[in-house]
Amino acid sequence: MNFFKKILIIIISIFSAAQIMAQDITAWSSLDSNAITIGDQINFKFGLTVPNNTTVAWPLLVDTLTANIEIINRSNIDTVFSGSSISLSQQFVVTSFDSGYFEIPSTNFKYRYSNDSAIFSASTGLIFLQVYAPEVDTSQAFKPLSGPIAEPYTFKELLPLILGATAILIVLGLLIFYLIKRKKKQPIFKSKPKPIIPAHIMAINKLEELRLTKVWQSGRLKKYYSELTDIIREYMVNRYNFDAPEMTSYEIITKLREFEINNEAMNKLEGVMNLSDMVKFAKAVPTALENDLGLTHCVDFVNETKKVADTVQIESIDDTKFKKS
Repeated sequence: MNFFKKILIIIISIFSAAQIMAQDITAWSSLDSNAITIGDQINFKFGLTVPNNTTVAWPLLVDTLTANIEIINRSNIDTVFSGSSISLSQQFVVTSFDSGYFEIPSTNFKYRYSNDSAIFSASTGLIFLQVYAPEVDTSQAFKPLSGPIAEPYTFKELLPLILGATAILIVLGLLIFYLIKRKKKQPIFKSKPKPIIPAHIMAINKLEELRLTKVWQSGRLKKYYSELTDIIREYMVNRYNFDAPEMTSYEIITKLREFEINNEAMNKLEGVMNLSDMVKFAKAVPTALENDLGLTHCVDFVNETKKVADTVQIESIDDTKFKKS
């Protein structure tokens, strides 16, 4: 008999503890208003109050509360601590596009206590929402539908149009520029003109290059005199504007006598030209002194006949560097 009393006391104790714990759990829900017109928006809120040592499985509402009530927006879960309890709540903005009297069903919360595997539940009460259709006075004439309300464009919306228009203008400008240049037979892009090197500077530089290569010293006399006279012929083209490369040595000397050139410079050049012909056509073999003097005489001729207007702040040329070293 005592054994059954103990069992009964234990059962009553467990039931009493469960009732005490259940008294600490409060589930609730609310609406801002119980009646709206189709399309109006109101706030729906539900929550749960539990002891601090409680784990809650929060219900997930995504798009609708019921088939007739839609969720427009929802907040994050709000948490408020108060002594030994904690209150959890979430708010939704809802609306309805159907008229009628609709039931918002209760929301069920699952929870359990720490160090306890048992799962308990708590539910909110039912809520009803009346949705009214707008009153229409059928005795009045129907008004035309209002058009969309004009909204000012933002810069972000205009930016693609601005960039597109700018690109089109650039392409049109380039096309017009190309057509104008083509009509005038002008190059589209003008290259920077290269600085014009005076004729005497060009000739002196080439003569110096010929000296440094030491062509005749290696036995190539014909090549040496060919390059020497070619440099002088090119100088005459740039200096006196006649076709010296296509003329014989005699024709060149005859042509030069039409210009005001002193006899000493002419005699030096004539001697070089004649010696060059002897080497190229008669296989003559000049001495080393004659080879050096040939280049030196060409330098003297260039310096004697250069244009004064073409001389621009250059270093004076030392003739001694063309002499045999």
